[in-house]
Amino acid sequence: MMDVFDQQTLELTLKASNEGIWDWDIVSGEIYYSDRIINFLGLESSRSDPFPPNIMSHPEQILHDSSLEYFQDILSLTLLDTEEEHLGIDCKIRRPDGESRWIRIRGIVIRDSGEAVRVTGSMIDISERRFAEDMVEEERNMLRLIIDNIPLQVYFKDCNSRYKLVNQRQVEWLGKNKTSEVIGKSGEAFFSPGSWLRSRKEELQIMETGKSVVDVIQREQWPHKPDTYVQKVKHPWYDSAGKLIGTYGIACDVTSLIQAKKKLEDLAINLQQQNINYQEELMLATEIQRAILPENAPNWDQNIAKWNDRIHIKTLYTPASELAGDFYDVINIGDNKIGLLIIDVLGHGVRSAIIVSLIRGLMEQAEHLAAEPAQYLQQINNGLTTILHKASISLFASACYTLVDLKSNKVTITSAGHDYPLITFKENTSSESNSKKSKGVALGIKEDAEYPETSYSLTDIKSLLLFTDGIYKVTNANDEEWGIENFKQEFKNTTANHISSAVHHLYGQAKKWTGNTNTQLQDDVCLLNLETV
Repeated sequence: MMDVFDQQTLELTLKASNEGIWDWDIVSGEIYYSDRIINFLGLESSRSDPFPPNIMSHPEQILHDSSLEYFQDILSLTLLDTEEEHLGIDCKIRRPDGESRWIRIRGIVIRDSGEAVRVTGSMIDISERRFAEDMVEEERNMLRLIIDNIPLQVYFKDCNSRYKLVNQRQVEWLGKNKTSEVIGKSGEAFFSPGSWLRSRKEELQIMETGKSVVDVIQREQWPHKPDTYVQKVKHPWYDSAGKLIGTYGIACDVTSLIQAKKKLEDLAINLQQQNINYQEELMLATEIQRAILPENAPNWDQNIAKWNDRIHIKTLYTPASELAGDFYDVINIGDNKIGLLIIDVLGHGVRSAIIVSLIRGLMEQAEHLAAEPAQYLQQINNGLTTILHKASISLFASACYTLVDLKSNKVTITSAGHDYPLITFKENTSSESNSKKSKGVALGIKEDAEYPETSYSLTDIKSLLLFTDGIYKVTNANDEEWGIENFKQEFKNTTANHISSAVHHLYGQAKKWTGNTNTQLQDDVCLLNLETV
């Protein structure tokens, strides 16, 4: 028995270390717990319960299920090993109030002839530390789960560029199955020499300068498979004391994106070349379309010069795009007759230009009827309607044909769904009020359509203007249309004010209405003006 001083010293020491003592008599089966252990275990004091549960002989009464088997194994091995003197177990207990705690058990085994007869030692509550360790371990596990399952390669390398830690994606990226196949090796074991040396040089520079590499696209070359591409960040790696211990990085496989980009670039080049070819063909078609306009004919000036003592003809043609759907022609019918034809195909662009080409061919076939306005339009209409119906194309063209007979001084007009020409008459004439204007259907809609004729005396006419609707359908900044009435009034003004070129004046007024005289109008514009002398 220790003296009172030693007992007090022991109690103070154990109290300071937050430990309790226990003593187990294996022969009698009795166990002694100090009050601190009674408190750890959540039991009643020894004064209230002289026979508390024996954690050594009946651990199931105190221990948590998760620690029971482990505790029993360690205790049995310690007691059976005749040379073992020390008992050490960390285990989880279940207190009567339902709370779980962690305790560390330490003891000395006392033997008699090699047989364990007594074990005595201490216990300490390590719950806070153990729970903290469990939390850290769980956080480490969660972090590892994230690292191993994110679609990125993660790696840490030492100063010699040898892998110290890699995630599963990096392992697979290097063509391996297990982390152990990668750890301790450098990129030299996996990449082609060029890629490895380039990477090593980069990592030496990062460690030397302390500067990271961020968002760089890197081409990786392999000995036995096609090249790949990664987008990477790479940083210097320092330990908790600030000492440089290597580099670490994250990389994302962008091979498919780079390949897609390359395909898109190749496609863009092909499309660009196709576009150049298309533009060349389009320019050729544009040149051909404009070349067949009468004013571009080599003998245009000579053709109209012979009529200058009776009439003057002026034209204006401005397509909205390279290929237009508007078209006009001045047809020389012998020495005394002139045909003025204006056509507006629905829309503009390639489709409309094709229809214009068809009509040009049909005009040549109907040339023998040019002196008969109604029959002339009817012949063109029948041919166009047949072609469009066979091709199942829903498209049409409006047209207005005016025949000027200089010998009989007669002007005959017929329309296929087109605006009638604007006419200003000389003073003291009544031709306008005595004439009825009737339109036939547009070209390409109905076969065998009829086209009524309206006639005037040439001697009564001062100016006549054929036009397409693109001139008066222009809009201003408020989306207000210039309109046919304003257009008509402006035409009258050209005659009243003796403006020399009505077609250019009218086009200028239309652009003025839009508010921007430097831009082209949105639709094709075609003007054909006849003035008498």
